[in-house]
Amino acid sequence: MKFYNSMIMIIKKSKNLDEIHSLAPDFVGEKEWFFLYWIAYIKLINRGRISTPELCKIIPISQQTISRRILELEEKKYLNRSAGSRGGDLELTPKAYVHLENVFQNLQHVFSSKSCVEQFHGKLKTGMGEGAHYIKKKNYLKQFKSELGFEPYFGTLNVQVNPDMYEFLNKQLKNFKQTIIQGFENGSRTYGDVVCYFVTIWSENKPDDKVPGALLLIQRTSHKPFVCEFIADECLRDYFPIEDDDEVFFEFRKC
Repeated sequence: MKFYNSMIMIIKKSKNLDEIHSLAPDFVGEKEWFFLYWIAYIKLINRGRISTPELCKIIPISQQTISRRILELEEKKYLNRSAGSRGGDLELTPKAYVHLENVFQNLQHVFSSKSCVEQFHGKLKTGMGEGAHYIKKKNYLKQFKSELGFEPYFGTLNVQVNPDMYEFLNKQLKNFKQTIIQGFENGSRTYGDVVCYFVTIWSENKPDDKVPGALLLIQRTSHKPFVCEFIADECLRDYFPIEDDDEVFFEFRKC
C-alpha cells in the first residue's frame, strides 16, 4: 500500500511519461501480467490447483505460446512449477502476487475516482409517448423545475446504447451526483420515484452544440432493454435535428 500511495503521488507530480516509466524497472508486459491474472483466477475457482495441460484447455491460445509464457515467467521468478503426474502444478510466487496487487490497486483508483469513460453514446429511438404523459404531472413537473433548474420539454429523448456500455454505465452511476424526484399517489394510481443525473447531450450533427439536461431512471417503464431517457428544456429531436438511429452522445456534468 505504501508503494501504491507513493506511486500515485509521483505520477501526479510527473511532467512526462519517462518519470512514470522509471517507477517500474521490473515491468511485466501486458501479456505476461494478464497471464498471471488468469492463473490466479483459475486457481481460485479450481481449489488452488492448475497444471499446464489444464491451462491449455482453458486459455484460447496455442500450447506453444502458453509454454513459452510459463518459461518466461519462471525465469523472472513470477512462477514456479512443481513436478507431478498432471504435468506439474503452477504456483504463483509472492513476487507475482505483489505485482497483481499493485495492478489491482491501480484499477481501484481508476474506477473509484470517476468514470474512466468520459462520454457515452447510443442511437435515437422513437418512444411510445409515455414521457410526455408523466412529465406533465404537476407533482413531477414542480420537482423537475426546483431540483433540476429548468422546465423540461414535455417528452423524453430515448437513446439505446449497446449492452456492454449500458452495464458499465449502471456500475458507474455511483460516481455521479443524483437527484431524486419523489413519487406520489393520485387517486388510485401510484407514481414511483424518478432518479435524475445531470448530463450534457449533443448529436453527431452538432458536436459543438451541447445542451444541458438530465438522464432519468424510471421505476416503471415499457421501454426495451438498454434504453436511456433524457429530458431538457428543448425538444432535442428538433433542436439538433436528429432522426431514429442517429448517434446521440452524452456525458455527466458536475452541478
